[in-house]
Amino acid sequence: MLSIGEFARLAGVSVRMLRHYDHLGLLTPERVDPWSGYRSYGVGQLERANRIVALKDLGFTLDQVGRMLDGGLSQEDVALLLRERREELRSQIAADRHRLAAVEARLRVIQKEIPMTEYIETALPELHVVQQTARIEEMSQIEAEIGYMFTRVNEAIAAAGAAHTGPGVAIYTTDGDGMIAAAAEQIGDAATPPGLERATVPAASRALTGRYEADDLLGIQRAWQDLVAEGERRGLSVAGPAREVYLETPMDPGGTRWVVDLQQPVA
Repeated sequence: MLSIGEFARLAGVSVRMLRHYDHLGLLTPERVDPWSGYRSYGVGQLERANRIVALKDLGFTLDQVGRMLDGGLSQEDVALLLRERREELRSQIAADRHRLAAVEARLRVIQKEIPMTEYIETALPELHVVQQTARIEEMSQIEAEIGYMFTRVNEAIAAAGAAHTGPGVAIYTTDGDGMIAAAAEQIGDAATPPGLERATVPAASRALTGRYEADDLLGIQRAWQDLVAEGERRGLSVAGPAREVYLETPMDPGGTRWVVDLQQPVA
């Protein structure tokens, strides 16, 4: 027999937690001294203790753990609980990765680690595109929305058998307190694929542009900030939809990094 302290050490739990398990009927001592109240556990009970700890660490409540161990749940019920917990963990991991990326991006903003070429004033041509759009209320939505929209746009183009005639373009148009984001592709005079809309991006006689080159897009927000700040230093103001022209992306055949022209019409 093992004292409660010895059993707690071997099971990797606290004495207080063992008493709690006993109170709930999850793990009852094999013997309790009628005079002193001392609890003693058998070595064979370590296996049950290990299962309790493992299931608890997976995020199950002690009530669920008790029913799983005592046959209150069928094998199918247990499998369902495990699948649900798996999806919860996957979602949590994805959310944590997103938060980590946001922290990395904010660090780059603070540290100004933005690879930009020189700024150039130039005219922008009119573009004829097919696109999908979404209204953005919070800037944090852009990353989540624009990638999926480009995927859908390119899937529709491929299904229609159309060919690209130029690089993809993201277009950001201020709309009240929000913004309309468009994921656009150029396919020339080909018929508009189902599910997409055709649009014309107006020419701009004057724009300030800069090129962003990096392995990821974590610094692109700061790049835009610096471009607009440069415009202000030159006495320029924003005067039309902003464009991101994707000259190279890791998704392109042979593409290894992001090369993006940031184009802001100005006055």
